[in-house]
Amino acid sequence: MQEKFLHPIVVFLMGLFWSCQAHAGAWNQAAGQGQIISTSSWSHAGEIFDEDFDAVPLRGFTKTESRIYVEHGVTDWLTLVGNGAFQTLNFRDEDSRFDFDGLDDTELGLQYKLHAREGFSTSIRASYVIDSRLDNQAVDVLRGGDQYELRGLVGQSRTTPIGNIFYDAQVAARTESFSALDGVHGALSLGIKPTERWLLMTQNFLNFSNNGMRDGFNIPKQTQLVSQLSFAHQYRPSRYIQLGVGKTLIGQNIVKERSVFVGLWTEY
Repeated sequence: MQEKFLHPIVVFLMGLFWSCQAHAGAWNQAAGQGQIISTSSWSHAGEIFDEDFDAVPLRGFTKTESRIYVEHGVTDWLTLVGNGAFQTLNFRDEDSRFDFDGLDDTELGLQYKLHAREGFSTSIRASYVIDSRLDNQAVDVLRGGDQYELRGLVGQSRTTPIGNIFYDAQVAARTESFSALDGVHGALSLGIKPTERWLLMTQNFLNFSNNGMRDGFNIPKQTQLVSQLSFAHQYRPSRYIQLGVGKTLIGQNIVKERSVFVGLWTEY
């Protein structure tokens, strides 16, 4: 099972690295400046990944989500970060039915710049994550009570003859009580700006949570690799619109989602 899962992920991420100032990521905001990113997404699934990473039929799954991400520079080295969303979910399987309307996990954190030079930045973020109370294991990976998160971020950009290219890589660990590691999150974004007003970007998210007990029920471990492709256009100074699509490529005990989304970026 390990070989079946790890090999495609390693090949996929290596392919992304060799194929190519960014969006929200390792670059901190300057003092008194910031950005607000709001996104709306719609997704559905007709399959679900089982324990062996195989996709099996699912009667139906739909999700709509409205999310807001905020960054504000407290100082040139310290940035306040907030992230939250409202979701509507409908899940149908042969022997289960689930509906949910409410808040997704809400993150409040501080990001500290470790090192920065022209075109390169590393930072670390400590956050408190308020649980959404979404208890359906098939639709939520990083779940299970309020958690603490520690995240490392690194980003680099470079000007080339075909435009400005960049990457942003992140690794995060979550724990509920500091007695055990409850979940791991990885993110890799790669982009190219062929002109000042256009941006093409791929974003990839790897989520993992350990098995455990919740409300007397055993929750199996879960894995999810999601890839998104999008483009953004600067239609006014400090204003961007983003359009994209996403798909769950690999998973374990999680729905196989396909999604479309639209985002608005505002810098101030």
